[in-house]
Amino acid sequence: MKRTIHYIIALLASLALPLMSRAQCANSDSINPCHIKVSCSTYGLTKISSHDHYLSDEYYWGSGIYYGHENLRYAQTGTYLWKYRTGFNGILGTAGFHDSKQHILMLNRTWSGYHTFSFSNDDYRLMVGPMIELAGGAIYMPANSNNPLSAKLRTSLGASGIWLCRYRMSTKDIILRLQLDAALAGAAFSPEYGESYYEIFGLGNYDNTIKFTHPGNTLAWRCTMAADIPLGKKQKNTLRISFTIEDHYSKLNGLPTSMTYIPLSFGFVKTLYKIKGKNPLKSYSPYSY
Repeated sequence: MKRTIHYIIALLASLALPLMSRAQCANSDSINPCHIKVSCSTYGLTKISSHDHYLSDEYYWGSGIYYGHENLRYAQTGTYLWKYRTGFNGILGTAGFHDSKQHILMLNRTWSGYHTFSFSNDDYRLMVGPMIELAGGAIYMPANSNNPLSAKLRTSLGASGIWLCRYRMSTKDIILRLQLDAALAGAAFSPEYGESYYEIFGLGNYDNTIKFTHPGNTLAWRCTMAADIPLGKKQKNTLRISFTIEDHYSKLNGLPTSMTYIPLSFGFVKTLYKIKGKNPLKSYSPYSY
């Protein structure tokens, strides 16, 4: 079993290397599209639902703060030009049930590569490709004297799809976006039922704590709806309004867990590595039409 887990982790790492590498691309023009990056950080509030059987049989509900960041750019492998996205999001919040409280910290990092499908109507784009995800965090429950902490760590290979639509409103082009990310296979850390972290890390009982994950025992997905809205007469600033639903359910070592958070966030989109000239980036932006 350990050997199988090692093979899975090695496979995920090998698949991650092409996505995390900085692909170089040659371009006969003075503008290199692979050096242009669209970046956005969003901040907001989130609703939280938590059920961790390691800590409690009850469902906890609460709220917290949310931060999200993404970079999107072109990359090239040989003569093939594709799109590369890195994403990060995190929540910090508190959930309660009657007088009991849970303090929650969850972090998520993704690397995705996309092939773009074009349509006869130039206002639409579909981007589909593989995704590698690394997620972790902790739930702290002060009321539990023996096992007050539940640690989370998982990595997975999945799929990501982005649907882009350009909606014209007066003189503005608003970019509407629907994105779906789903984990397919990977590995996750989970103690056994009734096993304390002292037994794992203090006594070295590591057997059966790393489990192979698949849709049969772990469902992890994220759906994001966003709108990029140009502001001002010259439209130099672009506001992003983003609404996300993220859900994770697992049943490993007999311990069912579920975590759902629904953030609403706001931020500004920036195009980095600007080049002198009359709007030269518009034709090369990964969001261009």
